[in-house]
Amino acid sequence: MSSPLDKIDLKTYIKNEKEDAFFPRYEDIIDKVKTYNPSTNENLLKKAYLISGMAHDNVSRRDGTPYLSHPLSVVNILADLRMDDTGLVAGFLHDVVEDNQVVKIEKIRDLFGEDVAHIVSSVTKIEADINFHRDHSKDEAQIENIRRLILGMAKDIRVIFVKLADRLHNLRTMDSMPEDKAKIKAEECLKIFAPIANRLGLGKIKNELEDLSFKYAYPEDYKKLTEALKEKRKYSDNFINETKEQIITLLKEDNIDAEVTGRVKHLYSIYRKLIKQNIDISQVYDYMAFRILVNEVFECYATLGNLHSKWTHIPYRLKDFISNPKENGYRSLHTSLLSKSGEPFEVQIRTFKMHEEAEQGIAAHWKYKEGKVINEDDRILEKFRKDIQELMADPSSNFASELPNDLQENKIYVFSPKGDLYHLPVGATALDFAYYIHSNLGDHCAGAKVDGKMVPLKTPLKNGQKVEIIKSGDVHPTYEWLDIAVSSRAKTKIRNYLTKNEKIFAIERGKDVFERELRRFKKSLKSIESDPNIVDEMKKNGYQDINTLFAEIGYGKVDTRSFLKRVLGEEEVKPLEVLPSKKKVSLPLSLNGKSDYLFNIARCCNPVMGEEIVGYVTVGKGLVIHRKGCPNIKRLSNIFPERVAEVNWKSGEEKNENDFEIPLSIVVTNRAGVLADVTVSISQEKADITACDAKSLKKQGKGKKAIIKLKLLVKNKEHLNKILKNLSEIDGVISINRS
Repeated sequence: MSSPLDKIDLKTYIKNEKEDAFFPRYEDIIDKVKTYNPSTNENLLKKAYLISGMAHDNVSRRDGTPYLSHPLSVVNILADLRMDDTGLVAGFLHDVVEDNQVVKIEKIRDLFGEDVAHIVSSVTKIEADINFHRDHSKDEAQIENIRRLILGMAKDIRVIFVKLADRLHNLRTMDSMPEDKAKIKAEECLKIFAPIANRLGLGKIKNELEDLSFKYAYPEDYKKLTEALKEKRKYSDNFINETKEQIITLLKEDNIDAEVTGRVKHLYSIYRKLIKQNIDISQVYDYMAFRILVNEVFECYATLGNLHSKWTHIPYRLKDFISNPKENGYRSLHTSLLSKSGEPFEVQIRTFKMHEEAEQGIAAHWKYKEGKVINEDDRILEKFRKDIQELMADPSSNFASELPNDLQENKIYVFSPKGDLYHLPVGATALDFAYYIHSNLGDHCAGAKVDGKMVPLKTPLKNGQKVEIIKSGDVHPTYEWLDIAVSSRAKTKIRNYLTKNEKIFAIERGKDVFERELRRFKKSLKSIESDPNIVDEMKKNGYQDINTLFAEIGYGKVDTRSFLKRVLGEEEVKPLEVLPSKKKVSLPLSLNGKSDYLFNIARCCNPVMGEEIVGYVTVGKGLVIHRKGCPNIKRLSNIFPERVAEVNWKSGEEKNENDFEIPLSIVVTNRAGVLADVTVSISQEKADITACDAKSLKKQGKGKKAIIKLKLLVKNKEHLNKILKNLSEIDGVISINRS
């Protein structure tokens, strides 16, 4: 079927609707584009405009306006973002394929090229047949939309700019949309599109998206908040006008030429504060904000000093985003002040250039030469691209559902030992930080020091902390790391490592299980490796060699005990019994409420009183007590679940007369006096050292490091934890392990 586009006459096809007051005039948009791109291809833009007009000829929107008002408004928003010709053309055409069944994407490609076709196709696919399809739940639909969005913008970032402009204009005209559909669109915008706009530094777009979405996503809350602020409006307007004049007068006295504006904060930002702090509107006081724009950076700090000299400032609310810019490049000083009457208000101070960047984000850096866009500073854009590519690196990961968490505005900032600044999601751990530095550092992250003190990898980081990662070639990712990591970047890299090395891990697990099962048959691995019965059984089941068998066992595809029974016959089984103690019981332990059994402390994990424990019945050695998280007991319980016993520390023991011997390996910086500091710290907690050995690690290529191996006697878990805490605070202590 031929397309009407084949017969289009660009010289005679004219849309009278372009003068309609419902939408921007085409000529005005072109004039706007010329202000930042004098070499724009007017014929190309006109061609796209006319095709869009033809495709939507005699079509109206839900509110009765000509449909052409939508693509024109989208392009007008894109022009505000200084978009290039390719992006503008895509803006004109972004929904012609979806709305006009005769216009095919192949025709768009023929007329405007591959880049425009890709953008149009990607924007069209994002929501096509997904949101309200009966086979998709709301969450599934949203995740699928995100997946399509990521796939599109991974190749061309202009996809997201066109989609943001499309969504913004739809929100501006959403009153005519059914409430249920409007709510879904608005919620998705708050979760995905507004955070993306923020990530790209598009402050103006982000704020409008949030406030408009708030209205439709939570209409009752929006109405209540709007009404509540009306009551405060009269006072607010007077306060803002008076305070604005006071600020201008104050700065003039210091010869600072500034532009000062005051406003009530954005509705959605106030709403988020209500939710986060679990308060009502009557308890929100700092809902007024002032913005001060100056010419030079030094004037920002001079202005801050002047404000603090006149008004009382709230110390913990002072934020310097000039010295430490946000991840999206945002720079400004933020401070909260108290008026003479005790009314709090916020002030943002930045240069005019910083303000342009805050409003337009990466678009503020775009320049044009011969009609082509040049990114003077594409660091933020490239960072965003890299994040997207990393999210997509692992097809098996649930990157689409993890993206919203990474996009949220709430971030923390931490420093590397060299003083480099890194932004991480709220709740991020030292493991997340390691992967933000480098994949290899994350893969071999053995420990972490925060502000000079050892902390567990799962410890959430806080603003301003200095984080140092301890690296070891003997350490590698485990599945438990997926529970420690918060950021999708870290989770994706951990999954990649686990997937890449999955067979190696499976062989290790399978071999371990195989050897332990052999013990039931009174056999060793060495004795049966060349057993013809084993070889025949492997060949019969298609296993090329012993490692293939181990891998299948490790994957859980082979029942080892059944396999060995077929080859070796029934194992020799002895009835299990818990031996009674032949000596006076001193350990404060009980099995089924009784304590007259033979108890032994496992030397692999050395549990102490107060820690969670589990018993394992051995043949001839009684009950061996392990810590619950001990890797050995985990393996044993998988192989011999019938031998695991529930054991408890005896309750009601007012005084524990027992000492528990604990081995410690402490890696330190090899400085004079470090061994003395370690031993003194332990003795101060009244713990006896039963063995001590210290040696340099220089020969192992560890530089000026040493390892101190100790055995000490402790009373209980609290006693041990206090010792470990004090040791971690010693200057030069790098890591501490219970082994």
